[in-house]
Amino acid sequence: MLGLMLFAFACSAVMSRTVFERMPHLEDELAYVFQARTLAGGQLVVESPQPQAAFWQPFVVDRDGTRFGKYTLGWPAHLTLGEWLGGQLWFINAAFSALAVGVTFRVTLQVFSKYDISVAAAALVAFSPMALLLNASLMGHTVALFWTGLFISACHSLEYDRRGGRKRLLWGVVAGVAMGLLVITRPATALAVAIPFAAYSAIRLLRILLRARRTLIPAAAPLVALTAVTLLFALLIPVYNYAATGDARQNLYTLVWEYDRIGFGPGYGRNGHTLEKGVRHMRFDLSLTAADLFGWQAEPLTDATGAVRAPLTDHFLNQADYYPVVGLSWVLLPLGFLVAFGRRSWAYFLWGLIGLAWLALPFHLGDGSLSRNPDIAWIIIFGLMAWVCAPLLVLGDRRATWSWLIAAVALSLIIVQLTYWIGSQRYSTRYYYEGVLSAAIFTALPIAWLARRVPRGLVYGAFAAVLALSFFGYAVPRVGVLRGFNLMDGALVAQIQALRDPARETLVLVTGDDVRWRSYGELMAITSPYLDSPIVAARITPGISREDVLARFPDREVIDLTAQENTIFFPEPP
Repeated sequence: MLGLMLFAFACSAVMSRTVFERMPHLEDELAYVFQARTLAGGQLVVESPQPQAAFWQPFVVDRDGTRFGKYTLGWPAHLTLGEWLGGQLWFINAAFSALAVGVTFRVTLQVFSKYDISVAAAALVAFSPMALLLNASLMGHTVALFWTGLFISACHSLEYDRRGGRKRLLWGVVAGVAMGLLVITRPATALAVAIPFAAYSAIRLLRILLRARRTLIPAAAPLVALTAVTLLFALLIPVYNYAATGDARQNLYTLVWEYDRIGFGPGYGRNGHTLEKGVRHMRFDLSLTAADLFGWQAEPLTDATGAVRAPLTDHFLNQADYYPVVGLSWVLLPLGFLVAFGRRSWAYFLWGLIGLAWLALPFHLGDGSLSRNPDIAWIIIFGLMAWVCAPLLVLGDRRATWSWLIAAVALSLIIVQLTYWIGSQRYSTRYYYEGVLSAAIFTALPIAWLARRVPRGLVYGAFAAVLALSFFGYAVPRVGVLRGFNLMDGALVAQIQALRDPARETLVLVTGDDVRWRSYGELMAITSPYLDSPIVAARITPGISREDVLARFPDREVIDLTAQENTIFFPEPP
């Protein structure tokens, strides 16, 4: 296990440097870094600099003289730790990648009590191409996976810890911290993870109440602690909203794109969101998940030269529809259900068909127009969540109950994501990422089952070989495709460093009629929210006064660049 955890850490450290240059590549990452540095300076928000447009950054908002990022504070607060470590932001995901592998091991061991299953599940997470990619980025999904796993583990302990009330109460607090941090890191993911466990807790308390009233308080106390601590963390969201806008209920996402909201109908998504669009995105994204999850697919990723085949490179960088190769990472999941549920597996497969039929219902009634009706969409979503939680009413066996809860996490993530207006494939299917824990556990089950019936060395030797093949044949080239993505490769910063006088602070002015963020995004990434970094970048486009920008920085060396759309043009060294 220590070896697997160190492997995850090392891969994150190496890939973050060799592929992502330890700098933001997405607009989201730029905003996260902005917020982390704001927090590192001891503030939730900063005063809007003048002229505002000269210092614009994607997903950073200027409103009523205040500048702030649109995201909740969870992931930026984690990144702040890296900022305090001398700006080593990459270290946070590297550390949490190791912790995520460890918590996968712990959850699996708690539920199935077998070390080989636990190590196999942890190995699948450590070698997952999806995990390796996100671990190397500056996105918050890796920490969200860890907090998801810790929440599941703590919930199991608060129910089954044999040391009694105080220990179970402590586990309730731990579960609340994990869920609270998940809420302020990825709120929609937290909702998806929480729903099955909230339903299970309510069912468990009801059973206790019906059996013996006097045992209800000891069982309820850890859950009360969990809820209270979660709500305490969740209060940070309205606190930040109030600090940013003066309105605790303000959805900061809509200040960037008015339509950027969860829901169905006009005003949700660019052209209105529907269940039809949600299912279409789900099918697109699951097609890529089937390959990216463990790196198993029906055709090679690379050609004879070792380069990723051109159609697949184009898909990874530019497309968001069906992945053009059949992914096979799901092939062991049905066998995992057979191992987990034994003779009752047929009931779960039947229940799965019922859920699919419910989802398909509005598409096959009449002319299919019901799939575009917002009210019908919510009926389908609430029905699917009830479908996920309903088996908990009849499950009494501990292993079967917790197996279903683990599966429910992944299913709930897919269902909740149907309510959002867009899918995600650029950094793999990251909206489903926290479900990798569930997929790894159910994939490990049939591997361990087989190892008990044929020579163990043969099974685990083959498993190790498959992991190695997927790592070198899929994961490494798959992540490598993103090198220089969005024109972020470190070259621009290196050129500025070569041009500037290291003894002076520098102001870089990027001038053009149509300047896009990608043309000088690297300079945005090293510009402090307080505009006190050694290099500060500003854009001069129509309507922005060059003299006003220069007046703000009278003592800085000035380097002029010209940009057109996403292209930057360098002058000769002065």
